[in-house]
Amino acid sequence: MQPAPLKRARFLHIVMGGWLLVVGSLGCTSPPEHGRGSAAFGALDTTEATDVPRDSVLAVLSRLNRTAFDSAFARLDAYAVTRHVRTEQLDTTGAVTAHRTHTLRYSPGTAPGTIQRADSAGRFQAGGLLARLTPAQSRRARPGNVAPQALPDRPAYLAARTQEAYRYALRRDSLLDGTPTHVVEAKARLDERGADQSIRYARLTIDRASHELVGLTTTRASQLLLFRERSQVTLRLRRAPDAAWVPHLTRVRALVDVPLRAPRQFRTVSAYYGYDTR
Repeated sequence: MQPAPLKRARFLHIVMGGWLLVVGSLGCTSPPEHGRGSAAFGALDTTEATDVPRDSVLAVLSRLNRTAFDSAFARLDAYAVTRHVRTEQLDTTGAVTAHRTHTLRYSPGTAPGTIQRADSAGRFQAGGLLARLTPAQSRRARPGNVAPQALPDRPAYLAARTQEAYRYALRRDSLLDGTPTHVVEAKARLDERGADQSIRYARLTIDRASHELVGLTTTRASQLLLFRERSQVTLRLRRAPDAAWVPHLTRVRALVDVPLRAPRQFRTVSAYYGYDTR
């Protein structure tokens, strides 16, 4: 079902307010590398064509368990963890015009993090609508739970009544952090069946044994009155030292297009690493 305009506006509010101009969230084993340019705005990945029947792919999705995905951020309070964040503003060619990075270390519990390193260059051009969408937030603040915004209840590609609007593929023999996974891809059809779907692309990584969702990429395009936005969100989990699924990496990219202003792109990459229970 196509999300109501109010829900789409709320989604954009959260994406822009929580991720793009301030700090994002999530991690790996070391700070990620960042190029000075950017890839074309579109699907981050595509699944090679397979001979798996559509019904087999839908059967994998029907067993999807989102408990680990939804609760990963709540588990952060149990660990000491390092978080590296880079937020960028890009011009219309994809070149970075401003960036802000910082690395924080969090102790177990709910206390703010300690900034270990910080750097910035250029000037973020907010103002107007963007200023209202990006409330002030301490750089030391603990990250919020982004999973509900990345995966709302029953998105169109999971809802039986709208699955005909999508094409599906399945990649086999995949691993995530040593765990065998299914990787399912859903793409909105280019004909009239998929034309009104705001979620244009989704790639789900699913633990084969538990059916837990442990990774998700979503590309969204929508327009509300004169306001047009395209956004791309990736949220990936990893195993903590005690084998629980915890945040590993998020990438968020958005293009914001409002009247009388040049389109603006923002990108946040956030990584978590160095998990420890002490």
